Amino acid sequence: MERLMTLYNIASPSGKEKPMLRYLKAEMKRMGIACRQDRLGNLYAVKGQAKTYPCVVAHVDEVHRHRTGTYGAYVVADAMVIGYDYRHKRMTGIGADDKNGIWICLKCLEDFKVMKCAFFVQEENGCIGSREADMAFFSDCRFVLQCDRRGDSDFITRIHGTELCTRDFIGCAAAPKYGYKPAEGATTDVYMLKRRGLPVSCANISCGYYEPHTDREYTILEDLHKCYRFVRHIVIAHKTVSVHSPEPEQYPFPGYYELFGIGGYSGEEYQRIMKRFISGCSRKPLKKDFI
Repeated sequence: MERLMTLYNIASPSGKEKPMLRYLKAEMKRMGIACRQDRLGNLYAVKGQAKTYPCVVAHVDEVHRHRTGTYGAYVVADAMVIGYDYRHKRMTGIGADDKNGIWICLKCLEDFKVMKCAFFVQEENGCIGSREADMAFFSDCRFVLQCDRRGDSDFITRIHGTELCTRDFIGCAAAPKYGYKPAEGATTDVYMLKRRGLPVSCANISCGYYEPHTDREYTILEDLHKCYRFVRHIVIAHKTVSVHSPEPEQYPFPGYYELFGIGGYSGEEYQRIMKRFISGCSRKPLKKDFI
C-alpha cells in the first residue's frame, strides 16, 4: 500500500515524467535489478537470467497536469483511493491511469525470479514512448502484458480490429476463472508494439481504476489486487513463447486520441462508435459522431 500511495503522490504529466523515472530507477537499484534508459526516457528492466522471459509493461505519464501543495491521495474506508485538493476543496485525479500498471510491474519484479518490465513515456500523447521503443528488448519474451484498462473485468485481446494474441494464449489465461472476459479496447502501448511487429501474444487488462482522465478518478483496491492475481496466474501458466504474428488492421478507423484528445475521455462513446463502424451500419464519414 505504501508504494502505491507513493506513486499516486508523484506528479508525472506527459513530457514531464522525470520525477517518476527517478523513483523507478531508485526502486530498481534497491531491488538489485538491472535497468537502462533510452534517449526518450523509456526504462527497460531485466530480472534474472533465462532463455525466455514473461514481460509486463506500463506507461509512466498521466493526463493530470496541475497539482498544488495541498494535493494528496487518500484511502477511503480501506477500500478505495481518491485524490483531494484541500486548497480548492475538490477531488482531483490521482493518475491511476497508469500508476496502477506501474504498481503491477514493480510487484512482478519483486515477486518473480525472472521478469522483464518496460516503462514507457508519453503514452497519453499518442504512445510516443512505445512508438520509438527498443523492439530488441522483447525478442526473448514469452508474451507482453499491460495493465492499463479501467474497470475490473476486461481482458483486451483485440484493438482497432487487430488481434493481439493467439486463441491458445486466451484459453490458457483462463480469464473467466479470475473474473475477466475477452474484450476489445482502445489504443495503448501493447497495441503500438503489435503494430511495430511484436512477434508474441500481448494483452491489456483492467486494473481497478475508474473515471480516468477526470478529477473524479479513483481506484478500488480489491480490483487492483484482483488484476495482480490474474497477471500472476498468466506468468505462472505460460512457460513457453506464445508466438503471434501481427496482422494488418482489418478496417480503417480513427484512433482514440484522434477522436477525443488527451482530455476528452469517453470510453463508452468510443466503443459505441467503433461497434457501429465494424458492424457496417455506416461506411460513410462519421463526422456527426465526432462533433
